[in-house]
Amino acid sequence: MPVIGLVDKAHFKIQTKMKLLGILFLLCVLTMPVVAQDHCRIMFYNVENLFDTADDPSTADDEFTPRGKKHWTKAKYTDKLLKIAEVIDSVGDKELPCIVGLAEVENRWVLEDLTQKTALADGNYGIVHQDSPDRRGIDVALLYRKDCFELLEADFLRLSFPEDTTIRTRDILYASGVLDSDTLHFFVCHFPSMIGGEKQSEWRRERAASTVRHKVDSLLAVQPRAGIVIMGDLNGKANTPAQKVLGTKSSDKKPRCKDLYNTGYYLLKKNYGSYRYKGNWQTIDHLILSGALLDGHSVWKADRRLTVFSASFLLEEDKTYFGYKPCPTYRGPRYVGGYSDHLPIYIVGEWGKCQQDRQEAIHNNRYGRLSSKVLI
Repeated sequence: MPVIGLVDKAHFKIQTKMKLLGILFLLCVLTMPVVAQDHCRIMFYNVENLFDTADDPSTADDEFTPRGKKHWTKAKYTDKLLKIAEVIDSVGDKELPCIVGLAEVENRWVLEDLTQKTALADGNYGIVHQDSPDRRGIDVALLYRKDCFELLEADFLRLSFPEDTTIRTRDILYASGVLDSDTLHFFVCHFPSMIGGEKQSEWRRERAASTVRHKVDSLLAVQPRAGIVIMGDLNGKANTPAQKVLGTKSSDKKPRCKDLYNTGYYLLKKNYGSYRYKGNWQTIDHLILSGALLDGHSVWKADRRLTVFSASFLLEEDKTYFGYKPCPTYRGPRYVGGYSDHLPIYIVGEWGKCQQDRQEAIHNNRYGRLSSKVLI
């Protein structure tokens, strides 16, 4: 046989073997068990005035411009973004949080910079955000890792104050989706401030709480075991009248699936929290969960108590009242270059007894049976 014929025959055999190996490799990939992380962190962070440097004529953001009172420059803005990303990364503890709720962000642009131009780019975060009627232009937002959360629906609940139409505050963000195989409902809130006095302004926060509660009741009416997470700066402790409107209870009690539990309730009698005012620690940032996420019968089971992330790099000495406090970006008009006047909070959830069903659902989703998405 000619040499050329022998070479062609050998080449054909090699190609055939390579094709067979490729098919076998593909079959192994498609049939191998899915290895998924066994826990997931959900965090909330009031980032304190994350503004870009451009003047928005429709809001009162003038002080956060290069020529404004704060002399807010691109360098300061970039430093702020990097600091926030550092905090989120640190809370994740080697695994970026699955869900991040944020307060006091100006617009979608700053969120895109945060998620695409910092270390958070590795998390491939999606964004849920909408400009709100707040006079200063600060909003709430939700970031979600696309590899572990599939967004199904997003809405923004407008707060109405017919008694005083001059009040313009943040919308309440609502989003639902599939956290691997478990459907969860998220609310991100930044309730009206205490301007005018805590007692005198409490009715505004009660109105906000009533808006959230109404939506929660509509969800529970359809699905009594709905997994619900309410997070945010509620501008009040866990025992305020607004919390009573929400109907929250201590998460140390035995959970019932249709009740709401404040996972920071235990901090009421502790000398630490997420915010320090005149030397007194308090927790005005909250993570409130429905009982279905605490009783151990859902796919995803959350810890009973939130954690305040109080790493030393977030703190500074309190020279007036002694001890330590969160280091802010500004102290009055003076730039100090800190992180935020709030500390972040987070909660850890683990996949419970339905782990096998969960892995099967992930496998089905990964290989062609995806449910419909709503892209924000």
